[in-house]
Formats: sequence, C-alpha cells, structure tokens
Amino acid sequence: MQSLLVDLVVIFALSVLAAVVCHRLRLPSAIGLLLAGVLAGPQALGLVRNAHEIELLAEIGVVLLLFVIGLEISLADLERLQRFFGIGGSVQFFGTAAVVALALVPLGLVPQQSLYLGFVVALSSTAIVLRLLQDRGELETPHGRSILSILIYQDVGVVPVMLTAPLLASAAGLGTGDGGSGLSAIGALLLKVLLVAALGYGAYRWVVPWVLELITRTRSSEAFLLGVFMLCVGIAVLTQSLGLSLALGAFLAGFILSESEYSHQAVAVMLPFRDVLMSLFFISIGMLLEIGYLQAHLLPLILLTLAVLLIKPLVAAGASLAVGLPLRQAVLSGLALGQVGEFSLVATKAGVTAGLLGQEDFQSVLAVAVLSMLATPMLVAASPWLAEWLASHGPARLTGVPQAAAQAVLQPSQEMGQELASAAPHVLIAGFGVTGRNLARSCRRCDVPYAVVELNAALVKQARSLAEPIHYGDASQPAILQLVKARQARAIVVVIDDPAATRRIVELARREAPHAYLLVRSRYLREVEPLLQLGADEVIADELEVSIEVFSRVLARMLVPREAIQQMIGDVRGDWRRMARDLAPEATRVTDLRTVLPQMATHSLALHAGSSLVGRSIAESRLREEHGVTVLAVIRTGQTLANPRSDLRLLGDDVLFVIGPLDWDPVLL
Repeated sequence: MQSLLVDLVVIFALSVLAAVVCHRLRLPSAIGLLLAGVLAGPQALGLVRNAHEIELLAEIGVVLLLFVIGLEISLADLERLQRFFGIGGSVQFFGTAAVVALALVPLGLVPQQSLYLGFVVALSSTAIVLRLLQDRGELETPHGRSILSILIYQDVGVVPVMLTAPLLASAAGLGTGDGGSGLSAIGALLLKVLLVAALGYGAYRWVVPWVLELITRTRSSEAFLLGVFMLCVGIAVLTQSLGLSLALGAFLAGFILSESEYSHQAVAVMLPFRDVLMSLFFISIGMLLEIGYLQAHLLPLILLTLAVLLIKPLVAAGASLAVGLPLRQAVLSGLALGQVGEFSLVATKAGVTAGLLGQEDFQSVLAVAVLSMLATPMLVAASPWLAEWLASHGPARLTGVPQAAAQAVLQPSQEMGQELASAAPHVLIAGFGVTGRNLARSCRRCDVPYAVVELNAALVKQARSLAEPIHYGDASQPAILQLVKARQARAIVVVIDDPAATRRIVELARREAPHAYLLVRSRYLREVEPLLQLGADEVIADELEVSIEVFSRVLARMLVPREAIQQMIGDVRGDWRRMARDLAPEATRVTDLRTVLPQMATHSLALHAGSSLVGRSIAESRLREEHGVTVLAVIRTGQTLANPRSDLRLLGDDVLFVIGPLDWDPVLL
C-alpha cells in the first residue's frame, strides 16, 4: 500500500511538472503526460513500481472521461451540428477506416485486423485538438465547428468500435472466439444492445429524474456527488454484466444525465476527478511504451506516422469539403485531425484483450499515437500558411467562389446584384452573425446600401428568403471581394469569429479598397494591434467593450454620476491604447488623437431646413465658443468639404462632422 502511495506521489509530481512545462511551451498537457509516462516507466527510469495498480486507476479515468463526454453531448448539440456531424463525421470516420484498412492488408494482417485498426486510426485526440482550438480562439469558426462535430462523432463511435473487437476476433478465428459463431454472436450482441437501450430509456424517463430530485431536495453537495458517482458506476456495471463494456455504460449514463436539468452541475462535480484520473491514464499509457521496441523499429514507425499524417488530413479535409466548406477551412480541419488519439489506445487495448490484436500491434499504435500527437501542434501552427497557399493555387470551385450552378441557390437575385452595383458606395459586411445582422438591419432602416458575405450556406439560404443582399463565399479570397465590389465600398466591416481569416480579410480589403473605412470586431485585445498594422482603421475588442459595459453598469447601480462614469470609460480606453500602441504625442490622425485625447470624440450633425445654423457661416455659428466643438468637415450633396473655411455658409441638408467632448450631445443644437 505504501509503495502504491509513493508511486501516486511520483506520478502526480510528474503530472504537475509536465503541465507547467507544456504551459510554458504552449503545448497540450496530454503530450507532456505521455512523455512523463515514458520516462517513469520500467523501460526508462523505472520510477513507478506498481504499474498494474496504476493501470486500473487509469481505466477508471477512462470510464469517467466517457461519462463526462456523454454529459457534454446533448440532443440539442447534435441537432445544431447535424450536417457537420452526420455527413462530415461519417465521411471522416469510415473513409479513414477504409483507406487505412486497404493499406494494411498487404502487410500480412487478416481483413478483420486491418478493418479494426482502420477504425482505431480514424480516432483523433479530443483533448489535444480542443485545447489547441481554445488557445487559438477558433472553436466558433466554420472549421472549428467542423472539427468539433467530427470529434463528437468519433467519441460516440469509439464505443461501438470497442464492441466489435470480440466479434471480429470470433470471425477471424483469433483469441477465444470461434470463427463459426459470428452470426450468433452478432445476434446476441444486438439483443443485448436493445436490452440496454430499453433500460437506458427507462432510466432516462423515470429512474434518473426521481433519484436526482430526491438527492437535490437535501441541498447537500456531498449527496449530489455520491449520487452522480452511483449512477455512473451503476449503469456502467449493469452494461458490463450484460456482456457489454464499462465504457458503453459510462457513456450511456452521461448521455442520460445530459438531458436532465442537473447536467451542468454533474459536469462541474465530475471534472476534477476526470482530470486527475485522466492524467493517470496518459502517464500509464506512456509507461507501456517499450523503448527497446521503439529503437528496434524506429524507421518503420516513423514511416507509419508519416503515412497517418498524410492519410488522415486528406480524408478529414475531404469530409469538410463534403459539408460545403471551402478549401481553406477544409485544410485547417484536416491538419487538426491528423493525429492518432487517446481513444485509439483504449480501443487497441480492447482489441488486445479480445485476442484480435497482439502486443506488437499495441506497441505500434502507441508509438504512432505518441509521435503524431507530438507533431500536432506544429501541424496546426503551419496550417494557416498551407491553407492560404492551397486556397490561392487550388481550383476555384474549392476556394469559396460559388459556381454558376450554386449561384441560383446561394447567390442573391440578379436584381439585388444590379441594385448593389448601382448603389455604390456601400457598406460591405463580412459575417452574418448577431453583429452582422444588427448592422444590416440598421443599414436597411437608414436606407444605406449594403452587401453581406457569409460562409454558412444554411444561413445564406435563410437570409436570401428574407430578401437580404447576401452572397455565399469566403471573404478571405480576393475573387469574393471583387464579386461584392469591395473596391466601391465606403465602409467594410469584418465581424467573423475566425482570427486567421479576419487578418487575411483585413489585408486583402485594405489592398482592394485603400480608401474605405475598415472596421473590425475582434474577441481579444491581443488581436487588435496586428489588425491595425494590417490596415484596419478601427478595431473593437469584445474583451475591452464587455469590461467597460460591466463596470459602467455596476457604477451606475451604485449611483455614481454619469459624468464620472464617462470619465472612467475614456480613461480606460485611453490607457489601453497607450499601452497597445506606442504613439508619439504629435500624432495627428483622428483615430490616433483618442490616444492622447481620450475625452474627445468626433460627432456628426445633420442640418435640417429649420435649423438655426442654416444661412450662417461657420464663424457666425459660434459652435466653438458656445458649444465647445470644432467643424472638421461638411458633406454637401454627396461631396466632402474637408477642413472648411470659417466663412463657409451652412445650408439645409448639410452634414457637419465636428470634434468635441466625449459626452457632447448634438441635440443641444
């Protein structure tokens, strides 16, 4: 017992060290844990002696991982991502399995082994890929949604893959199975699955809600935690007693709880246990890697890894193309899914236990998994460059440019196109999310001509049915910007959730429309300066604006005067701009003046026929003396009179642009 505790201390110390090092190197912690396991294993430093007991604890971690995955997958998620999930997931999963299985047959494996290994290789690392996407802020991008859907598909598919191991072993006459009992085994399995499905439905409708309601009435966090553990382990043991796996039961238990109102709290209480035991899992897997086997077969294993890193991205990219993503997003998706994942190791162990695979097969899969996981951060980092290059040199039909056949469905009507051409200059909106829709609605109400570019085909169809002037396409491609007449746009607004694509659009838009006002919305402050350097006139960071909205509302609730809140808002924006941009005090651009004059802002003032300013010169209007504002420009009959003379007489329908205090209200005139 004492030696086991010592081993646990060693493992947790290695886990902390691996997590710290990976954080410094900006790598997923799973990679560090795998390498720590290799070093701690009997083949290297031999720091852990009770490897079997650690492996048992790690298996509990796998059960909890499947349980939490079931908790995090709801019917609503599957419905929201149904196209990516159903089509993209199927193409990637079965396509990769088929290609790998065909490639392995010449190596001397029986078809059942090749097929099973094909499904094993088709699984990617959910932990590593999602961590990389989160760090890069790409989860809500089109390729991020595609990757997430495929990963969910794989997480769901790992359970039936593991269930097929005994069947394939029986069909191949391997292990304890009998080659002649394949049909009867399949029939028995189907009966067991139907029985588990019936029990699961009963638990979902009656048992689980009743148990959780009974527990939550106590308002005891300990009782809730123990109840969740009881349901997880109980359903898992039930499925195992019926001849199925613990993993299937754990996933089913999580999926049942995911549809209840207590699912979020269940995830919260289970995550710490899952993370701890999953660390044991990664380290235990690393401990199983035989250094001698790796050294003896280094070249073949490297070649296998390279083959996997070629096959999987190609098939995954094809899956993304199948759901309508252009080539750039497809390449990003494919490269992110190129590795062999942690569930591949779980499924391989299930194959070894069933007698379908041997220890040498497990060592090969383990080595390829470790090597491909190590290569993943480099592939993801290089993917934007490769995606841009392929998008620039690839076929037009794959780069986001709609073809004539698709234009009837995805393009605006011909009348819309003519209206856009005749209404220039206009506002060009890249992205039709919440911000894009609100901007389009505002432009429509003010009779400002606009055009929208959106990559979500379903959203384009829906908007077209409402007569929106919307185009399907990837705005990061020059041909799309030319199609929507970006050169004639007076303002270009980029409001998408893809940081890499946003930078590309800003660069191309500034080149295509050098005089347009280029406004960009970003999620984080760290993205602002690169966008400004690429040519954006102004960048609105959600991170900054949300923080301002939060403290201004709190201070208003605490009865702080409005003038003081405005002062603080100006100070916050000014302080941040001074930190973000090292501007000289003598900078003269209006967008730069806000750095040294945070309390000043530009305002527009439309003169109506009855305005008291009509008929007066700028000097006679005494705007500076009486109102503290200075006229910068006058727009008259579509022409801009910049820096007007003081004797210029103001006319009805003139629009004045003035600079004055941040809180100045034009209504005062």
